[in-house]
Amino acid sequence: MTDYPIDEIFRRAKLGELAVYPPKDEFGYNVFGADVYTKPRRFLLLDDIVLLPPQFTPERLEKGIELLREPLYTDVSTEASVGRFRVRMPVVCAAMGGTHIANLIGPKIAKGCAEMGIVYSLGENIAAIRGYDERLTKQPSFKERALAYLENLKDGYGGLVIQQSVEDENLKLWEKVYTDPDFDRYVEEGLIAFEIKAGQGAKPGLGGEVLVSREVAMRIKDHYYIPEDPEKVVKDYYERHSAPGTFTEDILTSQIRLIKNNFPRVKVFLKTGPYRDLDRVIEIASREGVDAVTIDGKEGGTGMSPIAGMRDLGLPTVACLGAITRARDRGIRTSLIISGRLYDGSHVVKSLALGASAVAFGRPLVYACMGSIPLAPAFIRRELFRNPLLRELGKIALRWGVRGEGCTEGVVNYLKSVENEIKMLTSALGKYYMDRLSKEDVGALNRDLAELFRIWYVYSAPEASEKVIQRGIELS
Repeated sequence: MTDYPIDEIFRRAKLGELAVYPPKDEFGYNVFGADVYTKPRRFLLLDDIVLLPPQFTPERLEKGIELLREPLYTDVSTEASVGRFRVRMPVVCAAMGGTHIANLIGPKIAKGCAEMGIVYSLGENIAAIRGYDERLTKQPSFKERALAYLENLKDGYGGLVIQQSVEDENLKLWEKVYTDPDFDRYVEEGLIAFEIKAGQGAKPGLGGEVLVSREVAMRIKDHYYIPEDPEKVVKDYYERHSAPGTFTEDILTSQIRLIKNNFPRVKVFLKTGPYRDLDRVIEIASREGVDAVTIDGKEGGTGMSPIAGMRDLGLPTVACLGAITRARDRGIRTSLIISGRLYDGSHVVKSLALGASAVAFGRPLVYACMGSIPLAPAFIRRELFRNPLLRELGKIALRWGVRGEGCTEGVVNYLKSVENEIKMLTSALGKYYMDRLSKEDVGALNRDLAELFRIWYVYSAPEASEKVIQRGIELS
């Protein structure tokens, strides 16, 4: 069964902004108010970081003087800059590759992300598996997904991030996009970034895995390793194992410089995983002028990952967030994006307070789309219990006919609920702009997290916490 709170995501997809309020009775009244104990603690490490509203709020006074009235939470601006993209809120749609479900409803999710003005990422194997402009399978091609997003952008918000993996060099995806007249306008407007994929949370150092048909396997054999035995079939699908990519400091530096030199009109992103040398990766990326680094915690990522030992491989998302905090303490200003089982407004506000520029959501957006299907939630939960692979969601989507605007509406509603929550929580902290959130706004319920982030351990006096924070600074 999925470890996301799927019922909560479905509720957000249905109700939108109203999802952050307590349920109403049959007469439309909030009789009992909010019950803070009904929300499950599913992400325990991040739940041990708490938001600390202050009594004294000088920034609220400043905002009131600006507005000539008492500020409301609706006065909070969630606009931000992520990798030099102007966004309506600091949320990114994480890259989803050539899996069945990601492609089947990809254009609908893309349209919802465009409407909400958030960054949208395309995985590295879509063009190879599904086709660049013409469909090579029954599912949407790369350009269908990309243009579904770009053509629906509004008011200059958003940005498209395109991955290309090492095996795709023969495909030369970035060169195609860079010289394609259909993309030229968006390149000139600064709405496209190319992303080096150097790692992913679910399978750091292992490369990607996916099940593909025999037809697809034979067509992409020049780009991917497939089993020597051509008859090796798993439920009518062939295993595809892509290379993880070999990186040294010099190789990473050279790749960044190569992209900046060959494609000067696009932004450069880097995606990395839960590695022990994250600090150094961030330093190199910042030094070489990368516009944004996405760090995927070990809880992040999807695909046909091996099960054995995966839970023990790599840094948890919260520890990856610690690397972002350390980077900020060293004065690094590059946009840093965190991902890995994050799904609501509190995760966004906490992450931004600890130094992140944005939070990436992947599967929650897929579930939000699926939650738009009438009468489907119970059915989806049953199917997920039987087989949690996103490939099964593709079968569900086909069975229930997710082809209309319901999917897009579910995504928009979900993102609106997150946006509303971000505004409420930021206002509670006495702040009204995303870049004003800082470590003073959070505290830790255990000493280890307090030392990791150099923040207040809330069960100690502030003076004692200052010593912990200072000791952490000296150790760094």
